[in-house]
Amino acid sequence: MLKFNSNGRFGILLFGDLHESFDYEDSKKFKDMQKMMNAALDMYRPDLCVLLGDNYYTTNCKKDPEGFIAGVKAVCGPILSRKIPVAAIMGNHEHDPKCDEEIIAAYNKIEGMIMRSDGVPGKADFKELIYSQDGKKPLACLWFLDSNNLCEDASVSFYDWVHEDQIEWFEKESAKLKEENDGNPLPSYIFQHIPIPEEYRLLRKAKLPELPWAVEGFGKRRGTHYVKARGTVGYLGEAPAAPDYNGGEFEAWKRTGAVKAAFFGHDHLNDFSGFVDGIFLAQHKTAGFRAYTDGCHSCVRYLELSERNPARFRQELRHFKEFGLKSESLGPVFKNFTDREAMALHAAGYSAAALASIGALTYFIKKIKK
Repeated sequence: MLKFNSNGRFGILLFGDLHESFDYEDSKKFKDMQKMMNAALDMYRPDLCVLLGDNYYTTNCKKDPEGFIAGVKAVCGPILSRKIPVAAIMGNHEHDPKCDEEIIAAYNKIEGMIMRSDGVPGKADFKELIYSQDGKKPLACLWFLDSNNLCEDASVSFYDWVHEDQIEWFEKESAKLKEENDGNPLPSYIFQHIPIPEEYRLLRKAKLPELPWAVEGFGKRRGTHYVKARGTVGYLGEAPAAPDYNGGEFEAWKRTGAVKAAFFGHDHLNDFSGFVDGIFLAQHKTAGFRAYTDGCHSCVRYLELSERNPARFRQELRHFKEFGLKSESLGPVFKNFTDREAMALHAAGYSAAALASIGALTYFIKKIKK
């Protein structure tokens, strides 16, 4: 049972896209990841940790379930040793080896880990209630949703989405919670891997002078460049890799009147956030060093709910360097550059290339005229 602590708070620490691998024992990248994990756990002392998908790589959990379990235990060692529960969601790469049921079963064999299939068979959709300190009344609901993998029809979308039957389960369960809560929606928070298309509403099309700082859209949005819209905070390092097809998940959240915020992984460079139609959408960077990153900018996000008013929350990001940590796995350039400096270098390089192109074009036009 998850309960508000004696201070009337419930703290959740999020780790995105660790992408850890079987060679963790001798890996400097693994050591850097666990440095930040330990520092974050010591600073925030959360009541729950959440892995936002693409947690630990396996080629086939059917053949070596024990090896997979050992790897997950190693990755989550600092959390499990502190007796903090860990809720894990499926990322697209958990689906790659096509052993979903075996992965869910493996997580369930680890004491302190939470992953289930409460809704549609074979999908890792589940919810956890947060109760009052005395354990008598549920005050909030945490939803962990399986955003699947690749779309079966690439002409529709590259990435898949939360399907209609999963949304039906979510709405049905939300209605039950509302009824049990004297007809009032139970404040709810969503955690899933692949972001929803509505994240693009936190961005706007870039103007010509803004192109050096812009990102090109993903999928069918390629060719259009985006920057953060007014009110959006955080770092936009790449286009949100959301599905092109909108399955109506966000509209379902709105219909329930319960969802206050949603948190996503998948995009390793993004940590921007903002409100869309009153719902807080937050993108989470990788908290590891294995997959593509932009240096020492791996981060964690801390979310805190209040027992007095569970519909309100506070959240903050903290990056690797902000913990005062030094990387063992990165070279001198990535060790010493911040996000802002990296973007400034990117912009300078873009501008220099643009100026060189304009200069060359002007030169050739003059030659032709002569």
